[in-house]
Amino acid sequence: MLEPAIRNVLTSLSTATIADAMYSLELPETQLDFGIRPLVPFTKMAGEAVTVRIEVAHGLDASDFTELTAAYESQTAGSYALIVIQVDPELHQYGILGDGAAMLALCHGFVGALVDGAIRDTHELREMGMPVFHRCIGPASIERRPAVAVGRGEPVTVGGRKIQNGDVVVGDNDGVMIIPSQNLSEVIKCSLDIMDWEGRSQTMKLMGKSRAEYLKIIGPKPHVFKK
Repeated sequence: MLEPAIRNVLTSLSTATIADAMYSLELPETQLDFGIRPLVPFTKMAGEAVTVRIEVAHGLDASDFTELTAAYESQTAGSYALIVIQVDPELHQYGILGDGAAMLALCHGFVGALVDGAIRDTHELREMGMPVFHRCIGPASIERRPAVAVGRGEPVTVGGRKIQNGDVVVGDNDGVMIIPSQNLSEVIKCSLDIMDWEGRSQTMKLMGKSRAEYLKIIGPKPHVFKK
């Protein structure tokens, strides 16, 4: 579970800064592909992943979303969790998250959703203020389709990247970054160092300093990756 102070720091960081930090630390790339976008432009979200997969079922009689409901109900207020849903591409035209699921999520402490598939009820979702990042939108519900929720708490693949249950997810208008839980502290420290340096460099530019001049004053960018 994320500490409130840590989550506040994460929401203050841009995904671009986090991406630079992870590169500087020589960590694997974790940005999701550009098909994953926020429902509401310039939305920001940060939280810990609660994962589940939606797969094609063998007929309507086999449809079962018990595991998805259990994933939503696994959290409580203050958990700062994000529901992270991998959806089989054959089911991408059907909405897996709408206003009903969003209300259930909010009531159990979720602070956002990441869906590699379709969402619906987008007008209502916008009014609810729950950050939602998704691949597509469709009006039809997945509940009346041959689909089954499986693998709660297991690794999922969203936006071309593997996400572990408990990984930290940060999203903004530039995209979504995944921070493995074991790297969180070092990524935050590096990101803050980079953000501080960039702020000072911007001040130097506004003062009319050349790059050579301000580098003499504030030094080189921290954590620059060098081979």
